[in-house]
Amino acid sequence: MFFTNSFILSWTIWILLADKSRWREIFPVCFLASYFALITDILVEFYPLWGYTGNESPLWIQFSNALGIFIVAIYLLIQWLPRKKTFLKLFTYLFAWTSFAVLVEQIHLATGHMYYRQWWSIWYSYLADWLLFWTFYKFHEVFRLERLK
Repeated sequence: MFFTNSFILSWTIWILLADKSRWREIFPVCFLASYFALITDILVEFYPLWGYTGNESPLWIQFSNALGIFIVAIYLLIQWLPRKKTFLKLFTYLFAWTSFAVLVEQIHLATGHMYYRQWWSIWYSYLADWLLFWTFYKFHEVFRLERLK
């Protein structure tokens, strides 16, 4: 039920906060994020670094994360990018989003719905989030559809 509720909460946040007029511009990077999430969860099945627990099916847990919070978070990340993209503004912005992502992961850990295996820790997740958010930002900069008009 935890992952179902987080899926519903994610899309409720999107309905309330998203600038839906920009969906054609932003959704390509959201699908990239969803694809990365699904691929990562599949790879973790073979080389387990973290896992999920809950009464939902493992497949639903992976899909609810990939099609819920990852899409919504990246949509809002791109939507609210600062207009003037100086190094300090981008660093501060990505720092805030990375901190938020790690907080969400901490909630999953604290409630017992996620756990780490082997050498993985919150610091690796923090670093991974930085790299992913930077990748999604650059992907959007290169492929954003609004420039094609």
